[in-house]
Amino acid sequence: MRRVATWSLSAALSILVEACDSDAARPDSRPEAGIATPAATATVAPAPPEVRAPDIVVDPGHVSVGADRVLAGEQGLADKVSVFLAGRPMIEGRTVDVVAMRNARASQVAAVVVALRGAKASGVVVKTEARDSSTQGLPLSFDTTLQPCTTIAWIAKNAAIDVWPVGGGKAKRINKGLAGPDMTLGTEAVRTAGARCDASELVVGAEDPMTWGLVFDLATMALHAPGARVNRGVLVTTAVPGRKLVIE
Repeated sequence: MRRVATWSLSAALSILVEACDSDAARPDSRPEAGIATPAATATVAPAPPEVRAPDIVVDPGHVSVGADRVLAGEQGLADKVSVFLAGRPMIEGRTVDVVAMRNARASQVAAVVVALRGAKASGVVVKTEARDSSTQGLPLSFDTTLQPCTTIAWIAKNAAIDVWPVGGGKAKRINKGLAGPDMTLGTEAVRTAGARCDASELVVGAEDPMTWGLVFDLATMALHAPGARVNRGVLVTTAVPGRKLVIE
């Protein structure tokens, strides 16, 4: 009888230990007192979409304003572009970027500039690939009242460059170089003329079918020339060498 009692006590203790181990291993869904539970994950609202001006691109065939396109060769190009600028954000009172391909016409770029002036932009920066393959920006002003001594640099359809003051006077002509307008001598003529005036603008333009890339090169080279006083351009589509310039 003693052996049976001993075995029964031992078995009871073993069952009790197993029950305790089982209880300890069982997960308890209720948090113990004094133990913090993780806070609920905060919901972050998505950021509102960025408000930006439409992308404006000028190439030989089209002017694009965002997803809208206008044939670049159409009459009244400035008016047609203006339709797609009306009510667009980040234009009125701001300087607007325009991307222009080198082989676009200077008159096509000028039409976009006129349309932006009508949309009450404060200015334009035309971004174009330079001759060293980098992309540079040419700041353009809407100024129509210029000092009479302000320099004009005009590229004729025969690739000659004429330089004279806005108020009129004898034009300095630089004849065509071996591969088109002589940019080196043209820039030097602009620098010489500009040294006699404290104007901040340089008037630039070209006859069709001269390309925008040529006007861009002449203007940026003149703006970046050592000692240059000018820091922005004024783009025109008509000019007569030696005559007083009138900007409408």
